[in-house]
Amino acid sequence: MLEGISLTVEERENGIRLDRFLRLRFPGLPARSVRFAIEAGEVRVEGGKAQKGLLLSAGKRVVVRQIAEARDWMPEPCDLPGASVLFADGVAAVLDKPPDVHTEAHRPGERGTLAGYLRREFPSVVEFSSSLPGLSLLTRLDYATSGAVPAALTEDALEVLSREREKGEIRKTYFCLVCGCLDESRTLSFRIDAEGGETVRVRTETPDPDSRRWTTVTPVAGDGTFTLVRAEISRGKRHQIRAHLAAAGFPVVGDRRYSVVPPEGAGKRRLMLHAAEVTFLHPVTRKPITVISPLPREFGLI
Repeated sequence: MLEGISLTVEERENGIRLDRFLRLRFPGLPARSVRFAIEAGEVRVEGGKAQKGLLLSAGKRVVVRQIAEARDWMPEPCDLPGASVLFADGVAAVLDKPPDVHTEAHRPGERGTLAGYLRREFPSVVEFSSSLPGLSLLTRLDYATSGAVPAALTEDALEVLSREREKGEIRKTYFCLVCGCLDESRTLSFRIDAEGGETVRVRTETPDPDSRRWTTVTPVAGDGTFTLVRAEISRGKRHQIRAHLAAAGFPVVGDRRYSVVPPEGAGKRRLMLHAAEVTFLHPVTRKPITVISPLPREFGLI
């Protein structure tokens, strides 16, 4: 952790954004360190807290009270109640993430993450992925979402599976309980703008040209008020399933970010979204691997 640093904006830096100024002054630090330090109020401009987009003038004094180095983001090895290893063969693994834990650290030194559990179960992943916040985990689930998360256990496997993830060839199937009666299969192709804030914006009037960003939903069971839905994505965007379903009029039960006014009782439950299945080609044998995370009991209809 770097601490107690005072900087003066030079003439050549006049008009630069605060976050860019810090990234240039600390080129070896992860971008997330700059973002976290600003949001936490650890960066002061002329004595006051500032936003990342603040434009700096030459001569201004910037004080960094503390900012995390790359090693400060290393996941702490930990036991994680509710987590388990669903599959492992020395090359790849699939972990079962419980709800209400982070996949990777959201602040320096954070304990109790799935990445920390991965490090405890498979210590050797640090040897080839120590610069990554999630180590060798290949997908990231929201804090409240549970279920299957694949991981690479060798450097070669990480390279192969990361490439296939970018091509949308790691298939993910989710189950979710939604508000409303969804009575037929649908493909939700709304474009999602995921920049600028924690909540994404859905453009219902504009389809995404990339079919890997679409969500296919199929009803499994329903009682007229709620529907258990199977949702499939390939190369998803942040909050894709939650945002798509809410925009279509079927918000996920327990979703306090994208629900408008859920039916009575729906908002009292956990986020009812579970990564139930992941399918990928084994990086060595090239045979398809499908791993299932059992659906939690609470996903029964109300």
